[in-house]
Amino acid sequence: MVIDGDWTDWIRPSGTTADWTPIDSSVKYTEEDQDGDLHRYLGPGYGGQLYDAEAIYVKTSSAGINIAVVTGRSPGENRWPWGDIALDFGNDGSFEYGIVTRGDADSEYKNNGIGLAGEVYRVSEWNLGIWRGAGDYNTNPTTEYARLHPTSIKAGTKLGDGAFAYSEMTGPVGTLGGRHWFMEALIPTNLIDEQYQNQLFTAHWTMGCANDWIQVDPVLNAVPEPASLSLLGLGLAGLLGFRRKAWEPVGFDRLKR
Repeated sequence: MVIDGDWTDWIRPSGTTADWTPIDSSVKYTEEDQDGDLHRYLGPGYGGQLYDAEAIYVKTSSAGINIAVVTGRSPGENRWPWGDIALDFGNDGSFEYGIVTRGDADSEYKNNGIGLAGEVYRVSEWNLGIWRGAGDYNTNPTTEYARLHPTSIKAGTKLGDGAFAYSEMTGPVGTLGGRHWFMEALIPTNLIDEQYQNQLFTAHWTMGCANDWIQVDPVLNAVPEPASLSLLGLGLAGLLGFRRKAWEPVGFDRLKR
């Protein structure tokens, strides 16, 4: 899959509720479209379309892990800019890896990340949002909820370059309207440590404030696909698509179909 910001490689939107369903049935995804009301509760914060994390898609290939995200958040925003894509191998809340979505060292607000778009990091520390829990605002949250929704990479070791591209989507997307941006990334297999390559994982994205977040994570009773078809045993056959209801902004166990 070429990383060029072309959303039609993943979905073919035409203004219906089916827009979020991936073309490739092997792609695992979560979708949660919201309306454009600025006061719309997203979970854990507010902001409607301007802060909406709408969909995330994951597919493995011989090249690595392909991830795509759709959001109503503009990439040009410096107040609470795009966060980085985070990967949690083993689903223990540690988020060992991240790929940078934008070089945001010049961000107007505190959640300044490191690196340039497309760089892959082994992460030692993440920036967090501004929510201690659902609707519970705090400028420096230290709760488990905040740690489960990291924003941008604060510190870590650069492992190499992946690939990253984005574009603004044109035409109708879903039934609720608003502007949409599409980003896609590739994390090469050779940048993932072997100790993680037989584990299920969570792919997660949010913006700098973490007003809304989106993720795909596996189920415990997954049946792994044959090794010849998997990405070095990453276990992505266990990933299932879920839709997270906006009023249930808690951990992995509250995701629903």
